Amino acid sequence: MSLLDDLGGKLNKLTGKLKDADLGDKISEVGNNVADALSMGAKTAYGRAKNAAEVGGLKLKLADARKEEAAAFEKFGRRYMELHGEDADPDLLDEIEAIKAAGRKVESIRKSIEDSRAAQAAAEAEMKEKAEEQKTAGAEEDAGDEFFETVTEEERPAEHTEEGDAAEEKSPSEPEKAADQQPDDQN
Repeated sequence: MSLLDDLGGKLNKLTGKLKDADLGDKISEVGNNVADALSMGAKTAYGRAKNAAEVGGLKLKLADARKEEAAAFEKFGRRYMELHGEDADPDLLDEIEAIKAAGRKVESIRKSIEDSRAAQAAAEAEMKEKAEEQKTAGAEEDAGDEFFETVTEEERPAEHTEEGDAAEEKSPSEPEKAADQQPDDQN
């Protein structure tokens, strides 16, 4: 190998190291760019989440404020109806009639609920009464069965068998036994 070849090889090694260094810098730069993008994305996501939470909280406050406002209007309307319902401002007659119609509807529905509850209670009471009647009738039937079984067993005549009949014929009856046991001087 010549000196020229030796210098060329060293030069290639040197440029190769420079290329590797450039590649490392480029990778580092890309990594930094990715990290910056991720950081920016995370900050954006955090900002959006924070904003959504804020907006959500404000929406809840808005809903509460609307409820308060509706309650105030309702209170005002009820009070106005109490004070001026019959002699109300002619400009409000349509609204007042709508309020009265709604009130009649509410009362009708309440009455229906009461009627339904009363009917349900009556049906349940009737069912309970029938169940008690059946329970009582069943108990009486059971008691009758037990009484019948007891009576019939006690009053049932003994079954006659040929052996029993023969033994009965051989043994004297009670009055005959009594007569046999009396002293002979009385007969």
